[in-house]
Amino acid sequence: MKRRSWLVLAFAVVLGLVAAGLVWGYMQQLQQEAERVAQAGVGKAAEPPSVPVVVAVQDIPVRTKITDPMVAVKQMPATAKHPNAFAQVSDVVGKVTKLPISAGEQVISSKFAAAREEAGLAFAIPPGKRAVAITISEVTAASGLIIPGDSVDVIGVFNKDTMGKDEAETILQNIEVLSVAQSIEGEVPPEQPKGPAQQVGDQLKAPQPTPTPVVKATAQPQAKTVTLAVSPEEAQRLILAQARGDLHLALRPAKEVTRVDLQPALLSTLRSPLEPTQAQITAVEISPTNARVGDNMTVRITVKNTSTTSLRTEGPTPEFTYVQGQTFHSQNFPSEDGAWRVGINMDGQTPVPFPYRWGFGADLPPGASTTVTGTIKLTYDVKSANFWAGLIKEPSTIVQDHVGMTMVTVVPSDVAVISVDVANVRSGPSIDSGVIAQMKYGTQLPITGQQADWYKVKLPDGREGYVAAGWIVAPPGQH
Repeated sequence: MKRRSWLVLAFAVVLGLVAAGLVWGYMQQLQQEAERVAQAGVGKAAEPPSVPVVVAVQDIPVRTKITDPMVAVKQMPATAKHPNAFAQVSDVVGKVTKLPISAGEQVISSKFAAAREEAGLAFAIPPGKRAVAITISEVTAASGLIIPGDSVDVIGVFNKDTMGKDEAETILQNIEVLSVAQSIEGEVPPEQPKGPAQQVGDQLKAPQPTPTPVVKATAQPQAKTVTLAVSPEEAQRLILAQARGDLHLALRPAKEVTRVDLQPALLSTLRSPLEPTQAQITAVEISPTNARVGDNMTVRITVKNTSTTSLRTEGPTPEFTYVQGQTFHSQNFPSEDGAWRVGINMDGQTPVPFPYRWGFGADLPPGASTTVTGTIKLTYDVKSANFWAGLIKEPSTIVQDHVGMTMVTVVPSDVAVISVDVANVRSGPSIDSGVIAQMKYGTQLPITGQQADWYKVKLPDGREGYVAAGWIVAPPGQH
């Protein structure tokens, strides 16, 4: 009996050794296979290919000429690249924007006036504007040297039968010229056909590539009409003024957006001395242009005393922070007669003109300049509204208006705004995924997630889909 137990035990030991040997051999085989796989790269996750894409490194306003520091090349997955995005900085430098471009946004061809595929005046009219033509001549339109893309002031001359007295009055200021005669801003000259190769001596000279066309309008002194971009209300005033008086166009310097309050010029005052300007805003900065609710908007306004006397000022002092919706009245900074302040105004209804006002910090000596920095706490969303600076001599004289006009968009922290003409919303975070909807420029969509350079958004009908990052403006911190 003991002998049998000993034999069973010995047999079990032998089986255990055999099993251990088999396991060891199998593990060796797996290790060798793993090494071969690693060496061959088999089983390694394939990374999606990346491509160069030109993106904006800063907010670029409308009608701005692109320069090198404004853009850079970024590597991103090919599936996230916008079909109309550029790959080289040289492809966009020198182009002029027809739509604003946000920092971090892919730079696409439809953002430029000279790169659009659409034809006709209707595609050159800015959003919210109307095109209205007026009659001109060399005398009434700056010697016929006004070209599409310029900005002008419209001055009406009326006789006493119309206005009760002979007068000239500035009706509209800083108005964009869309076309002169039939020449439209942003049109590209037709490409010249390439000629055949030519024989030069004993060498065959290949045809030279046609350079990229440059959008360059030329003056048309013989033109009889100019078409202006105006708001619907301005259109009514302009048409009425043309029917009842003579209109003249005053050409403005490039990038000059200042608007001033002017009294009509009367025959009785033509020989009166002109009132000298006492102060002038020389620089304005409003940032950020794309913000989310809760952010602070910072304004910096530089003022120069151009008179021979000191300019008295009042509070609040620079660096004072307003909460969106407050005014200088609500914060107990009422106007003091004769005091000077700077202010910020915006599109839409406001309780008072320039509700956000700041003093200089101290009286401004003759010839001196000062930069006033103020802050506005953004508490609710704003869909693409213009903000601008002004210079006020209290209580109600607006010495300068519409200086440094800047378009600002304020969105909730979880909302994306479509920044291209039409954006595809896909079923998945890939350009290979099917298109489930198309959203127009300016549409706001709640953000529910993000995968790499794709944002998951909720559509108005409740469905969810994905939009490429280059097609939207997302709040800071979402990129």
